[in-house]
Parts: sequence; C-alpha cells; structure tokens
Amino acid sequence: MMMMTTSTRPSRPVRVRIAPSPTGNLHVGTARTALFNYLFAKHHGGTFVLRVEDTDLERSKPEFTQNIFDGLRALGLQWDEGPDVGGPYGPYTQTERLERYKEVAHQLLAQGLAYWDYTSPDTVDALRAKATEAKQPFVYRPAPLSEAQQAEAKAAGIQPSLRFRIPPHSQPIVVHDLVRGDVSVEADTLGDLVLLKSDGTAAYNFAVVVDDADMHISHVIRGEDHLPNTPKQLLLYQALGWEPPAFAHLGMILAPDRSKLSKRHGATAVAEFVEHQGYLPHAFINFLALLGWSSPAGDELMSLETLIEQFGLERIAHGGAIFDVDKLKWMNSHYIRQLSPEALAPLVAPYLQAYPIKATYTPQQWCLLLEAVQEPLTTLSQITEDVAYFFGDTVAVPDALWSEVLETDEGRAVLTVMLADWLPALDVSTLEATAASLKHLTKTLLKDYKTKTVMWTLRACTTGRVQGADLSKTLHLLGLNRVTLRLKAAGQRLGIAV
Repeated sequence: MMMMTTSTRPSRPVRVRIAPSPTGNLHVGTARTALFNYLFAKHHGGTFVLRVEDTDLERSKPEFTQNIFDGLRALGLQWDEGPDVGGPYGPYTQTERLERYKEVAHQLLAQGLAYWDYTSPDTVDALRAKATEAKQPFVYRPAPLSEAQQAEAKAAGIQPSLRFRIPPHSQPIVVHDLVRGDVSVEADTLGDLVLLKSDGTAAYNFAVVVDDADMHISHVIRGEDHLPNTPKQLLLYQALGWEPPAFAHLGMILAPDRSKLSKRHGATAVAEFVEHQGYLPHAFINFLALLGWSSPAGDELMSLETLIEQFGLERIAHGGAIFDVDKLKWMNSHYIRQLSPEALAPLVAPYLQAYPIKATYTPQQWCLLLEAVQEPLTTLSQITEDVAYFFGDTVAVPDALWSEVLETDEGRAVLTVMLADWLPALDVSTLEATAASLKHLTKTLLKDYKTKTVMWTLRACTTGRVQGADLSKTLHLLGLNRVTLRLKAAGQRLGIAV
C-alpha cells in the first residue's frame, strides 16, 4: 500500500502554485483556488507560484493568459514567481518546458517503466466509448508490441505515444488528502498513463508531476475534479524517486440549485463580476474565501490581512459551496459604504460615460451626489440607474407609479398645495435651506395627509421614483430651476393650474 501521511502542519518550506490553462478567461473556480493557495502561502510565510499550463495548443490563447494575469492582480493576488516575474525554477510556462518533459520521459523508458504505444488515438477513443456504452470502467493496458511489430508500425508512418505502465499493486493506492482524509483507489482500475502524446507534447498528468517536482511545490491545493488524477501522479512520483507534495482537494462551487456552477446561472468569469457588474475586488475576495472555508473566529467581513492570519486547511469543508449572489451583494454593499465619496468617484466613473458630469456639477457637488446615492448601492454598475434623475430638466415617471401615486385624489391634492403654496417660497440654495423648506412642507401637509403620500408625491414628480437618495440633498443638487420644471410638468399633466 502506498500512503501519504503529511500532516496539516507543513514539514518543509511552503511553496504552492496556481496553474491555470489559458483556454478561457479567469473564472470563479480558478480564482477561488488561487486565493486559497495565496492565503496558505502567506499564512506560512511561503511562496506563491503562477504557472501557465498551455500545452493545449489549439485552445490556448495569449489574450486568455493576459486576462488571467490581469484578473489575479485586480484581486490583489500577486505571485512571487511566474512567467512574467521570473524565479529560480523557471521557465513557468509549459510550452517552454517540452525538452525537460522529454528528458524525464526517456528516463522512464530507459528504466523499462514506459513503452511506445502505436495504437491510434481514434482506436483508443473507440475502446473508451465501447466501455462507456457497456457502463464499464475504461482501463487501457495494451500488450507490448514485438520489435518486428514496432518496426512495421513505424514503416506505416504511425506516430506513437509514450505510456507509463501502471505497476502491479496487491493493495489499494491511498492518497492522504489534507481536506478529505484517506482516499483509496484500486490499482487495477487505472489504465496506463500517457507521458508524451503522439505529437511529442507532454500529457497533463505527466507534465504536472515534473513541474511540481522541479519547482519544489510542497502543497497542491486544487479542485476535487483533479482527485482522480492524484493516484496516477503518486505512482509517477514513486517511479521517479521524487517526494510528492501534500494534496488538498477543494469541493466544487455550486449554483443555488446545487448543480455545477455554469454560465446559465449567470457570470462565471471574474472580469464580468469586477469590471462589468462592479463588485469591489476586496468584496469579491472576501466572498470567495468563504466558499468552502470558515473563519475560526466566526467572522464574515474580513480584510485580506485577516484572511491571511486566520486561514488554514483544517477549516475547509468537504462538500460543495453554494455561490450565493445575494450574499455577494450584501458584502459588496458593505464595502461600498465604507468608501469616501472621493474614493468612490473614480470607481464609478467607467459606468457613467453617458452623463455630462463636469458640465452639470462641480467636484464638490459631485461628491455630495455620490454621498447621497451611496447607501443603497449593491454594485458599482447600479449607479448608472441611480443617478439618472440628476441629469436633464425633465424626468420620466413610470405609468404604474403615475397611476398609483399622482393620479389619486390624495396625490393630486398634495401636488396642488405644493405648486400653489410651497414652490413659490422654496429655497434649495444650501442644504440647510433645503432641509428647512422640507420641514415647512411637512408641517403644512402632514396634518391632512400621510407622510408616505407627501414624500412619495414629491419624489415621484422630481425623481420618477418613490425611493432613493436623501431628499434634501437631491433637491439641493437638482436646483430650483429643475425642481420647478419637474413639479410644474407633473401638474400640467394632471390638469392642475400652474
């Protein structure tokens, strides 16, 4: 029996890695894995390595590599070693390591632990499909070809793959997982492992072992979808006489219906959340940290420094973690409220390109406006709608709101009083004057009408909604001319003499 008995306390210098494939943009699952590796490394004073696994030549794209780099940096997860920053164990891109893979593969071949397989990939795929149809595990262990048969295959122009022969085991292969405990696999369920594909490139399970060994990776923290690969990788470590890293496999990130998170549940790319929807990077990091891990202090809102201080593999849950968008929004709104208007301004600027901000408001007024709308924001992108009524002379009142609030007897009566008695004396030149005018309005009307009726009527006419920013700040920022135009427009539509 082969067993790995590494404890949760590192016995050697901590070196962890995130190894994404640049076949798509940085997605939530990779970002969560990167975060857990980063937190573990920093908690133990270790090293966080970025390695690009780009051996899928058809699907790997430079723009995806850049997106991964940009996304991790945007989240504050800067690597200590990697393709762009260098390090003592490079290169850190797999397509630059092909000669190293060939060197190790031929070492196994020379030791009699690997063999050339001349079976075509199509034939192997057909055998796999047949096993799947019969609902049987696919275990591919072909009989070795004689020298004459190999010569015949070569003459026919067949390009072989190089396979590692799974050695016989009388007992299960046991992986001691730092999250899941012991996981055992019967050796006879494992097919012989491809080392070099027929095109000469390295297969994933082989390349990752060579890379992790060469880069002195102490802990491999990755998704549970990689758990079936681990027994095969351990056999390679054993055959090569290398010390394996400790393994920890994270539960999947699940949609609210407990299915695998996918695009049909909404965004999965980090850039979509951070750049397009407007989640603050730290809010997103805080949220990701709690997808499968819990604070020993029971905290939910934590700085990156606190996450580093508290993080440990022993508090990672075995099961999947639900991606709760409502919780993400709650976290994001908390961090938005912590920002000063001056800090918020450049963050919301990309979402407000259509608004003539500088032509309408001074910098001081703009900060006051942001302060007014900041409280209910859950995402930065939401501000596009929340500030719309601060621009232009008129405002659109939705039909449903018009009939519910303004076309009622109470709404019409309240607006009549506003136009006749309150508007002529309205002073919005300062916040203090605006607050005094609002106080006068309520004093005049509340003895006859409900607060809700008075406030909703005023808000509906001036903003096109019944909820929103602080009303004193709103009227002050709109100014007397626009408030007058909007109230009179509502009055004219209702047939009130203005």
